[in-house]
Amino acid sequence: MTLMPTFEALKARLEPAGQTHLLGFWPRLNEEQRFALAAQISALDLSSLFEMKQAIEMLHSQKPRELSPAPVVELAERRFPYLLGDDAEKARGAGAEALRLGKVACLLVAGGQGTRLGFPGPKGCYPLLPLSRMTLFEIFARKLKRVGTKHGKTPPLYVMVSRQNEGLTREFFAEHRYFGLDERGVHFFAQGELPSLDADGKLVLESPHALFLGPDGHGGVLQALTQSGGLAQLQRDGISTLSYFQVDNAQVPVADEAFLGLHLTRQADVSLKVVRKLDETERVGVFCLDRGIPQIVEYSEFSEAQSKLRDERGLVYWAGSIAVHAFSVAFLERLAASSTRLPLHAAHKKVPVLDARGELVTPHAPNVYRFERFIFDTLPLARHVVALEVPREEQFLPLKNPDGPFGPEGVRQALDHYWRQALAAGATAVTHDRPPQLEVDPLLAENARELAEVLASRRLSAQDLDRPLRLT
Repeated sequence: MTLMPTFEALKARLEPAGQTHLLGFWPRLNEEQRFALAAQISALDLSSLFEMKQAIEMLHSQKPRELSPAPVVELAERRFPYLLGDDAEKARGAGAEALRLGKVACLLVAGGQGTRLGFPGPKGCYPLLPLSRMTLFEIFARKLKRVGTKHGKTPPLYVMVSRQNEGLTREFFAEHRYFGLDERGVHFFAQGELPSLDADGKLVLESPHALFLGPDGHGGVLQALTQSGGLAQLQRDGISTLSYFQVDNAQVPVADEAFLGLHLTRQADVSLKVVRKLDETERVGVFCLDRGIPQIVEYSEFSEAQSKLRDERGLVYWAGSIAVHAFSVAFLERLAASSTRLPLHAAHKKVPVLDARGELVTPHAPNVYRFERFIFDTLPLARHVVALEVPREEQFLPLKNPDGPFGPEGVRQALDHYWRQALAAGATAVTHDRPPQLEVDPLLAENARELAEVLASRRLSAQDLDRPLRLT
């Protein structure tokens, strides 16, 4: 049985950091509440307070960056193959070979909740597809099964959850029998959490006996994968490449052989996919160089002049990151061995805080600094980075908002439109002015090219498309 630290011991730990206010409600706490608070205080990395305060200073300083465009392997046209010149088949072959040999694993970042969608559960459990109501988790699982069918081996799946949704996510996979995946090939691990600071640099409580903690961001994956034993498991399994993607992108290919092959043939530590920004106002990070070093720069960090800068081809800073990466496992091992921690980023948020009576008060303006680490901060640490432009309509369809183009209905409409365009290219008559009622099983095809191959021996009539149709 773990002994609870004494009040004096906790105070002695907090005093040098100026955080003894965390014990302000101690006299009114019961034994269970004291134990919970003591456990959180004991687990605090108080040495990170300096890093947090530095992140706040960086947030407010917004020093001008010395930016320039970064090299990107661009699209020749708005369709496959990617503009890889004579290397196209070499790249696809290398990716296919790595998949066939079982050298690739997939990592799905799925710590988010469906709160913004009005959904009471993990975002991955959201029923997205219009006819089957297939969830995001099942979409990715079926895509993964298709990879296994095509290449003879199904890549293992590592799912990064948050402490908030870990239990429900594990239960959801178990209830659905892992969507046909081998349970032994699905690994869950939880990202870490970080405390928050107020304007005076004080740690924030969410209740008299609990700190206000939040997920440490997708950049927490390196530490979480290492601490959970996942990185060691990748080593034992002979995995050389990690295909990384996030739960809110319904169109993402889970193991793109051309992208993986490009990553391998160019001997990159980190590779990323980008799309052309719709315009200068699109709120995505941009791949570029900062003082000659590859970076993803957040849209908010561009000056107005930089974001609007154009040349004869359009926007100069056009390469929008879609949070899809390939990582060399050897690179991740080097980072882990050197105890590298990605830098913290601060955000100023409105958060209900406790008053002197221990009651929550809702603020009218941002009052608390929350912190995250970002996965793209691995780029400056890499010896070689490769960026590949991909077709937006084929690979980037984020589900982020309750309505609009990135809301559930907007995403369903975009999926319906994409598949109808694919059928139109195959000379099948289609109609677009209707609610989404066309669905393609991810196990059947992941994109328009694969669908064309599948339907080469099947004929669809206009009448087929005048009613709800699910292609399986």
